[in-house]
Amino acid sequence: MPLPQSVLREATDRRLLDEVVSRGRVTRAELAATTGLSKPTVSEAVRRLTESGLLEATGAQETGRRGRVGTFYELGPSAGRVLAIEVGQSGVRAWSTDLAGTVLGEYEHPAGAAGDTDAVVAALRAVVSEASAGKGILRAVAVSMANPVDPKTHEVVALPDSPFPEGLLSPVDVLADLVEAPVLVDNDVNLAALAEQRAGGAVGVSSFAYVYVGAGLGVGLYIGDRLVRGAHGLAGEIGYLPGAGSGTLAAELADGFGRADAPSNDVEAALRILDNGETGALCGIVVRAVASITAVVDPELVLLGGPVGCHPALLEPVREALSPSPTRLERGTLGTLASLHGATYSALEHARTAAVRVMSG
Repeated sequence: MPLPQSVLREATDRRLLDEVVSRGRVTRAELAATTGLSKPTVSEAVRRLTESGLLEATGAQETGRRGRVGTFYELGPSAGRVLAIEVGQSGVRAWSTDLAGTVLGEYEHPAGAAGDTDAVVAALRAVVSEASAGKGILRAVAVSMANPVDPKTHEVVALPDSPFPEGLLSPVDVLADLVEAPVLVDNDVNLAALAEQRAGGAVGVSSFAYVYVGAGLGVGLYIGDRLVRGAHGLAGEIGYLPGAGSGTLAAELADGFGRADAPSNDVEAALRILDNGETGALCGIVVRAVASITAVVDPELVLLGGPVGCHPALLEPVREALSPSPTRLERGTLGTLASLHGATYSALEHARTAAVRVMSG
């Protein structure tokens, strides 16, 4: 049974929009040559995209053939923008981008005292209020949360001894009166793994694990190019694995690097220790976490990420302790901004799809 015309039209429009975004500036003839679509199909789709404001004609190109001039098209100024936000212990940081992912503005608000949920809410609202003053329609807001998120309800999941208890809030509810755009919420480690897959150390790798070591422990896991979330959004919560004693792996880590004022790791203290070349305690815990992952799912690649996991002193000792494992171990390439990049990809995917769907009817 053939697909409905509206579905085919939407797929064509989205494909051409993505092509223009990736190339920056392109003619209809170039779009036809690149995509393999017929010139009439491309011309009609470009007309729809231009009339909707997603694209705009920006000038002529001499083709070299008598009487033939091609028109360049690029992303239109009224195509809109998205907002990516990271909410964590260090505060709230965000940036807005156009639909090509070009950063238009950056925003940041510091954290309040540990455990102060009201301060987190105030910081989140302050950042969004400032960012919402930008020009152009806001098409999507993606929020990275340092807590697990239920894949069905998209609500933040409360777990015992969460390293970020002040972050047990609903961004959708908090921002309901500030933005009309859809608010997408996901776990920070999952979003960091998404970013590494799209533009970081896991590009082209279908099965990999992103091991986050920072204020808490977590894993973003891709198997066969699909993110494994689990039935309740709790896949990858390796901090709850049994530790060497009677407690959990996270508790064991906190015994050596825990904060006195919060149920989380002291990132600055851990970094100072790594700066001094003292990798023993941290290395042992990370090795057990990685060994548990590789024994169960056998990924092609494991990336160490997060502010502590990315420290250059940690990689080689962990590699040596895991040898001769066939799994490749590397550091993530997007550093501490990985989850913010992931939120950007999430927002852009939603925004482009929604914009084309509305335009294509």
